[in-house]
Amino acid sequence: GRFKVMLGPHAPYTCPPEYIKKVRDAAEKYNIPIHIHLCETKGEVDNCLKKYGLTPIALMDNLGLFERPILAAHCVHVNNNDIKIMAQKHVCVAHNPGSNLKLASGIAPVIKMRNSGITVGLGTDSAASNNKLDMFAEMRLAALIHKANNYDPFAVTAKEAIDMGTIEGAKCLGYDNLGKLEPGYLADIILIDQSGFHWHPRFDSISLAAYAGNSMDVDTVMINGNLVMQNKELLTIDTERVFAEVSRVTKELYSFT
Repeated sequence: GRFKVMLGPHAPYTCPPEYIKKVRDAAEKYNIPIHIHLCETKGEVDNCLKKYGLTPIALMDNLGLFERPILAAHCVHVNNNDIKIMAQKHVCVAHNPGSNLKLASGIAPVIKMRNSGITVGLGTDSAASNNKLDMFAEMRLAALIHKANNYDPFAVTAKEAIDMGTIEGAKCLGYDNLGKLEPGYLADIILIDQSGFHWHPRFDSISLAAYAGNSMDVDTVMINGNLVMQNKELLTIDTERVFAEVSRVTKELYSFT
């Protein structure tokens, strides 16, 4: 009961228009949202303009994909018209600063999108293009890079970065009862160990969490009221078995290549 399902066409450059239409129709039939990668690189946008005469955002809108709830990953190279379309069609954005920096994709215009009313959450884009699944790292990057990119030390505040990693991310995934510690919200809770040197002095816990904290500080995790990690020990996963399986697969992969 904890899983939400989305259809996941990868991107316009791997999924042609007829396929996108099929995804749109299936999403309508089964009443489920769609997750897609859009405008991650400049080359992707240039090729789409050359092939279809439209940006990836305009093309997806033209194909009717935005008539369904959409979570669009990246949205790095979007223009003002793209942002207008996204705001009008309530497209949510998964901002992946770590991946975008590592792959030299660029920096998404998060300030423009947020000012237009677009919901922006944070993601990692997976370990394959990031090397980390650390949401604390993404919050820190989101709070830093947009300050530098906009020459504004208040462009994305520590509180806004944390909101993007929690309540705004929950909205992107279609939850209206997740991301806050309030009555009526799901009991998805983390407890943070603040004993490390990097948590001192404690002038501002929000600022420390955004700029100094990391995933290894998380001591306890509760999902919908159920403990899944306590005292940094995973309670539902056999970690030794996972590490052994990862090692086995890695050895097979390297022996194959």
